[in-house]
Amino acid sequence: MAEITLGFKSVSSLLPSEEHCSNHASYLADKISKHKVWTHPVLIDEQTNVILDGHHRFSAARALKLTKIPCLMVNYDSPLISVKCWDTGVEIDKSQVISTALAGKLLDKKSTKHELLINIPLQYALPIEFLMEGSHDL
Repeated sequence: MAEITLGFKSVSSLLPSEEHCSNHASYLADKISKHKVWTHPVLIDEQTNVILDGHHRFSAARALKLTKIPCLMVNYDSPLISVKCWDTGVEIDKSQVISTALAGKLLDKKSTKHELLINIPLQYALPIEFLMEGSHDL
């Protein structure tokens, strides 16, 4: 697979790797519901479906009972993606992020900062009805 792919994943197939702020997730769910659009994909590891960035959006999708969401799927081993600690800027071992999530544990919220080393313009307005059960693929 390419090192970066944009596509859809079922919400139930995604594995969070970090805690999140429930108030912010509720705010996002309200905003998405009000405007009826999804504007940013969730960043995930293509091999494990572990969420790397977008935990609040993922939680909002669950609250809205969406069945699938847009995801930017990356080869986490690629040098095109890096991960650092938000507070210190120190590089974090990618395998730790994956193994923690696969073990069903969560890192503290905002403990990892993922950066793509290429610029991909990814803001759009996807109607949320495409993300609900029974919707047709785009």
